[in-house]
Amino acid sequence: MFNHEVYAQYASKEPNPFHKKYHDSLKNRDYPYTFPLLAKKAYKRGFDIPFTYGVSTAYYSQVQDVNIKRTLIGFNDSEQVDLSGFIKFGTVESSTEAFTIRPDMWVFPFLNVYTIFGVGNSSTAVPLVRPVDFSTIQHFNVTSFGFGFTFAGGFGPVFFVVDNNFNFANVDALVEPVPARNLDIRLGHNFVNPRRADRGIAVWFGAFNQNIKGDTNGSINIADLFPNGAGELQDNFIGRLEEWADGLPLAQKVIANQIIDRVDDYLNGVDVSDSTITYKLDKELAKRWNMVFGAQYQHNKHWQLRTEIGTFGKRTSFLIMLNYRFESIFKKK
Repeated sequence: MFNHEVYAQYASKEPNPFHKKYHDSLKNRDYPYTFPLLAKKAYKRGFDIPFTYGVSTAYYSQVQDVNIKRTLIGFNDSEQVDLSGFIKFGTVESSTEAFTIRPDMWVFPFLNVYTIFGVGNSSTAVPLVRPVDFSTIQHFNVTSFGFGFTFAGGFGPVFFVVDNNFNFANVDALVEPVPARNLDIRLGHNFVNPRRADRGIAVWFGAFNQNIKGDTNGSINIADLFPNGAGELQDNFIGRLEEWADGLPLAQKVIANQIIDRVDDYLNGVDVSDSTITYKLDKELAKRWNMVFGAQYQHNKHWQLRTEIGTFGKRTSFLIMLNYRFESIFKKK
């Protein structure tokens, strides 16, 4: 959920004649550190590689559509019943905002590994179109942890990046963490400062794929279904629900009537703090793939500022990240 990161650094060999002195100094360098492995050989061949260790902080926001395929509902401690064939949702929209910290390390000049720690919030807009016209927006606090790896390489100023990571989001209303896998594939061009080889701007485009766990188990209090009160409810709201429940099979009718009775109590001012709806949703993303476009400004080998937007498909996203890098602290013995 919180782990869509971008990377635009890679081992590069820049043929610009203004940079000859800089790359000659790389060839003559006696690299004293253990990581990245093979770094000494890369330097001897004139390649410039990123500093080994990095810490980045980022702000990330995302909005995407979700399809609900199956819905099980229960009341308090009762057994859940399948209402999939009796209710219908509109387009469910999930929004996320997060702040993340990501420590990373180049193991090889072409392979970076990292972990991500995130904190933020998520909201889900759920429109119900049958049996009644009703919408609710639920807000959640989220923490997350993830890990991943990045393959990066290039030829001259052109580079490619393949990033794969796994994330586990703890949502306060859900029983279990929500796992997700994210895949990024990017192709870009690095525009190096003509007079300074360690400074430049990189731009890229690519594709982003996200796959989340299909089952979600959670609970919600009756009162939390109406965050804005009852002022905008459809006319004869309870009557329409009761008429719908009368046509349900027995098991579904029992649960539905219990919930409807407590909703009616809430709308009439009765305390319903002891009334909870439990649910299990089988869901999927409306579209797993979308396009991404990004850019990074590298001030020097220590500091980079990057941003990326995602669009097309059923997902939009925005990322801005500040990264600080430093050389290895573990020297070879």
